[in-house]
Amino acid sequence: MTSLWSLLLQTIGASLTAVVLLCAKGLFREQLSPRWQYGVWGILALRILLPAGVLGRSLFPWGRVALEAAKTAVEGGLSSALCAPYDVTRVYAPVPLFLKGFPRPGSITDVLFYLYAAGVVLSLLWFLGAYLGLRRTLKRARRPEPERLAQLEAVCARYGLKAPARIVVCPAAESAFVCGPLRPVLVLPEGETDDKVLLHELLHLKYGDVWAGVGMCVLRCLHWCNPFLWYCWDWAQNDCEALCDQRVLERLEGEERREYGKILLSMAGDRYARAPGTSSMANGGANIKRRITAIARFKRYPAGISLAAGCIGVVLGVGCLMGAAQAVDLSELSPALPLALAQTRLSRPTTPAGALDTYVKAVLSGNGLYLSMVTPQEELPDLVERLESERYFNMTTDDFSSFPYYVSDYHVLYGKSRHSEGRQADWSVYEFIEHPDGSYTGLLVLDGHYWIKEAWDTKILVLYQYVQVAPQDGGWTVTPLSEWEPLPPGNLTPWDDSESALPRMVYEAEAEGLRVELDYWYALSVSNRVNPNTSNDPFASWFSATQEMDPIPKPWTVFTEWYQGGGKEITRLDSGEAVSAGLEICPLRGDEAERWTLETAGELKYTSFSGNSGSGGSDQHGGAEYQSSPAAIAVKIWYKGQSWYALALPEGGAA
Repeated sequence: MTSLWSLLLQTIGASLTAVVLLCAKGLFREQLSPRWQYGVWGILALRILLPAGVLGRSLFPWGRVALEAAKTAVEGGLSSALCAPYDVTRVYAPVPLFLKGFPRPGSITDVLFYLYAAGVVLSLLWFLGAYLGLRRTLKRARRPEPERLAQLEAVCARYGLKAPARIVVCPAAESAFVCGPLRPVLVLPEGETDDKVLLHELLHLKYGDVWAGVGMCVLRCLHWCNPFLWYCWDWAQNDCEALCDQRVLERLEGEERREYGKILLSMAGDRYARAPGTSSMANGGANIKRRITAIARFKRYPAGISLAAGCIGVVLGVGCLMGAAQAVDLSELSPALPLALAQTRLSRPTTPAGALDTYVKAVLSGNGLYLSMVTPQEELPDLVERLESERYFNMTTDDFSSFPYYVSDYHVLYGKSRHSEGRQADWSVYEFIEHPDGSYTGLLVLDGHYWIKEAWDTKILVLYQYVQVAPQDGGWTVTPLSEWEPLPPGNLTPWDDSESALPRMVYEAEAEGLRVELDYWYALSVSNRVNPNTSNDPFASWFSATQEMDPIPKPWTVFTEWYQGGGKEITRLDSGEAVSAGLEICPLRGDEAERWTLETAGELKYTSFSGNSGSGGSDQHGGAEYQSSPAAIAVKIWYKGQSWYALALPEGGAA
């Protein structure tokens, strides 16, 4: 947790989980055993220890949307040092973190988070101090009499238990208890102690309940400011005692069980002030009354019930820990701008392909909300100001003439399908090169040929623009590097026309006095065509060949289609004379190019390349063969009955 908002996200998620567990416990109070009643608290412990929003999921998606909207509204007028208004609230760890050091607080939210972090430390110190103080007191305690040691040994022998190494008598103790998880001490009060009380404490020791108590203390400290979670951990400790009662009763017979209940009843007036790192049979009058009621209806649960209990626990665990599949349905954004911005901020693209798909859908629809999903955070305030003043967020309006990325001059955006009229265009990205900083640059192309088949010679059908796709705060952003440019009317896309006006990459290599220039392109795209349902018959679209472009962004998608092609030129280095030579190629990723050597070049899988002869496609779910343009191309040159290998690098350079 790095700010007040990440703390709220974490503690709200934990509180919602606790509500679900309490409801389930109430529903199955009589049907499931104390083991289940106590064990399900492990789900709450995991929820607190796992960062909220793990795997992009949320227990209550709209609650997170509301939190994001509230954060933007509050932080918009502040100068916080620990967060920004349009940052996506993330929980990197369940403990307070200061990834930026300890900057001077710039707002009330910063101050509150510093107070929270200080409270965590002070709470831990308080629990630790209380435990160390108790241990110091026990150092002065005396050893028990031989008769009492013999009694303890008899109890251990009867029930197959093991006594701790140290046993003391403390006059201040009201009842027996175990102190310490590492070097446990069994503390006995003055006077006689019933065998059943000893059995109770030895069972605590056997099942590690002291360790569980220490863990609860730590979880209390992490959320010291949430009284509801403290109440839940009080309940969990009471369930721990109820489970220990169940274990005791399972070892007792007949009248002994009734006597055990009388012992508990005698402790109803004892004060309850359990120290951290200890277990105690007494846990307050109200709780003991509930335990006595449970003893009165004691039963041995059948073995088959454990399977049902386990299934219920798994369902609760998956639901509380995993939450909903996604936080936002992009097809149903809120009409209120603050909530809509929060929705889109939580749907930041998780892949470069998803970022480009979202950007294209923003351009085609003129939707500023979609654009906000891929806009760098430092530019979001300006975009939001435009959204507020010009209402670009209204998805139903057609008045987007002043939208900064709107290309209304080009008819490509006004394709008609059989069932609807709208801005329809396929998109692909060329020269999509990965850079050392993790960003990509490429040539983004909008192609309207499929959607506008009439009057090809008079309409602009293809647009292109250079863009940068960069990682930011766990997502991907898109920044235009140039204005949109049209291809002249009549030009086709590269896989239709080798003389296309679109720029291409040039890969160059040299080998044995020959120079190779590959005029090469590699295009990546995402499958975006859908069959519309045009009648009340839900099966109608299954038998329709009509397709439309899916207007909803896919921020999670990978590239699913790829195409390649181009031309070649092989010349002599000394004279520049062109020669006729065969060429085979093998595109390489960055790591493959770094490992390439002449000694291993022959082991690669090459395909023939004769200039605009190589084209291919793949729409498999796993994505295209490569998710970026080749970092280099391994080439095999055939000339006069001999062959050579070389590594062709983009924009010059040879190996």
